[in-house]
Amino acid sequence: MARTVGSAADETRQRILEIAVDLFIEQGYAGTSVRDISERLGMTKGSLYYHFASKEDVLNALVTPLMNDLDDFILEAESAAGAPETTRALVEKLVGLLDRHGVLLRSLMGDPSVLHGLAIKSSMPGRIARIQQALGGSEGAAALLRGRCALGVIHAGAVAPRWDRAGSPDLRVELMRKRLTAEDSRFVVEATMAVLMVPTIPFE
Repeated sequence: MARTVGSAADETRQRILEIAVDLFIEQGYAGTSVRDISERLGMTKGSLYYHFASKEDVLNALVTPLMNDLDDFILEAESAAGAPETTRALVEKLVGLLDRHGVLLRSLMGDPSVLHGLAIKSSMPGRIARIQQALGGSEGAAALLRGRCALGVIHAGAVAPRWDRAGSPDLRVELMRKRLTAEDSRFVVEATMAVLMVPTIPFE
């Protein structure tokens, strides 16, 4: 029988994904097993395998919404006119997008092998290059540098791990899960816009 939206199976699947992210934050992706996930959920491994064939399948299910959101953003950004008000709206959208997915991204950043695998499977470098070009406004060297710097500001504000007061493991986990406040988001947007407004310096 086909699953319906909001069915018990869908709810269980979503719960598995939420617990998987919690464990990736606490133990790292490499340090988390299917048994860990099933035990945290209070279900058997067999029951978990009904929903996901492997830990890699869980990871793919977590990453797919991020990739879809990035693709939607890229299409919108590449079709935008590039006026300052349009650029601000795109920056605000990108900050919000990366903040929403920041918990997942931070949970994976400690495992270079995972990031390398995602880069290959998901063509992430190509997506990043297109975002940088859209932010910079053209393919020129100076514009691409501006786009890289702008994306770097967004990454630092919305995605990078927060170690500002991380002492105990519990505090580190808390910071990994923390989302931006409205004030934080405004700051990241303004900092990014400041980078994008720096006059272009001709490259030799």
